Amino acid sequence: MRAFRVHGYEATTMKDLERATGVLQGSLHHAFGGKQALFLAALDRYNDEVVRHRIATHLRGESPVAEIRALFHSLLDEPGGGRFGCLLTNAAVEFGAGSRPVSSRVSRGFGLLREAFEAHARLARALDGVATRRPHGRTALRLLHAYQGLLVLIRFGHDRAALSELIDELLADIWR
Repeated sequence: MRAFRVHGYEATTMKDLERATGVLQGSLHHAFGGKQALFLAALDRYNDEVVRHRIATHLRGESPVAEIRALFHSLLDEPGGGRFGCLLTNAAVEFGAGSRPVSSRVSRGFGLLREAFEAHARLARALDGVATRRPHGRTALRLLHAYQGLLVLIRFGHDRAALSELIDELLADIWR
């Protein structure tokens, strides 16, 4: 997953994957059938381990507005100070909707986030007293848009302090 996050699909070589996994190219081909199949497996694993873990860790449903804010701010603290962004975001930018196997996995990950955001938009009204004028699904889409845009800016190397301020402004606008 890390090799694809750092370099993207196209620029990642089988030699890179060999170094990243410690498994010889021939064994990778035998186990996965090639680079594309390994990439699809990495996307599946990213959805199952990274996206689901972030949702479970940050969006527990106790204080929805604060939890979403904490989730967004946590994106600024990539381990090791890295700026690799998100594998789903990077794949969406690199492939668009042009590759059905990739786009279905990206859609799945975006769907996991959107469902969690929609559930939190509902809870924000019930628990935090947030009375937005928008339907919950629309709020969820705005949160997904802000989340993904933030990840692109992180990948690009935008100033973290400025992004932190932007998060607070965006979320204040969304919860209005």
